Amino acid sequence: MSKNVRRIAAAFLLLFAVACKHNEGDSVVVTGDGTRLSSEAIDQDPLALLPKDPVVLAWVDARGFFASPLGGEANRLATKYFPLGQEAGFVASRDLQSLVGGVYSLSGVDVVFVAKGDFHPEMIKAVAERQAAAAGAVPLIHSRYAGNDVYTAGNLGLTAVTTHTLLLGSQTGMRRALDRIRDNRLTREVPEWMAKLIEQPQAALVVAGDTSSRPELAALAKTAPFLAGLTTFRILGNFQPPGLNFAGTLSYLNGESALAGAESLRNAAQMASALNLLAIFGISSPLRKLEVNTQGTDTMFVSAFDAEGVAQLLSRAM
Repeated sequence: MSKNVRRIAAAFLLLFAVACKHNEGDSVVVTGDGTRLSSEAIDQDPLALLPKDPVVLAWVDARGFFASPLGGEANRLATKYFPLGQEAGFVASRDLQSLVGGVYSLSGVDVVFVAKGDFHPEMIKAVAERQAAAAGAVPLIHSRYAGNDVYTAGNLGLTAVTTHTLLLGSQTGMRRALDRIRDNRLTREVPEWMAKLIEQPQAALVVAGDTSSRPELAALAKTAPFLAGLTTFRILGNFQPPGLNFAGTLSYLNGESALAGAESLRNAAQMASALNLLAIFGISSPLRKLEVNTQGTDTMFVSAFDAEGVAQLLSRAM
């Protein structure tokens, strides 16, 4: 074999190895148009992976959450319910940095979250395959989509895109996110006003939504009256004492709806006070503060919850 042939063969093998390393989540991806997309490009901006125009955008500083007084209970729930744990080299309190996701329907499950942290795709694959073969386990289906290993149980699943980016959500939501990577469309298409809330330095948790054109809201408002006439909402949270604090603005179609929304929230606070009856069972109401006021078509609120009380409720409920 001549030197030139050996060099060409070596170059081909190197290129093949680099392309195949995508299964390990730390190399380049060949997109639909034949260009190459590095893992650095995928990891750069999690918001760019989310499909266009979510109804609700949610973000949490996972490290801050696990370091808070709620962290112990959160870690217990993550260990209990996350399908891949230490066997896959994953410990939520250690490896998860942040979560950002979009909800695309208020009726039915259509959601995708982008998890940032440290992941081991090959270990995840091995554990998922063992779980899929386990008798009596919830069927865990392994499939391939847009060049990625996808694991689903029912309509929900996950896929490790790189060693630092993992998708969680419904099959539809995950596929739309994977389509963006395959098609090299890594630009933000979430509303700018939602994205800017995440940049607030005092926030460790953000929930924002645009419900102005969602007919499902009328049905939800029957059980949560403050949703009637709601058009947009912005909620910022942190994990400072007493444990979980929120400040939010709910915007309505008109001032009448805003006043009704404020009254509904106050009634909810009164009901929460009544929950002190649960003290008989060793549970106290976690609500420590709720202030509500209106200005024009907006209802503003500030609330605070006791970490121990929230942890007790989570422990009993889950």
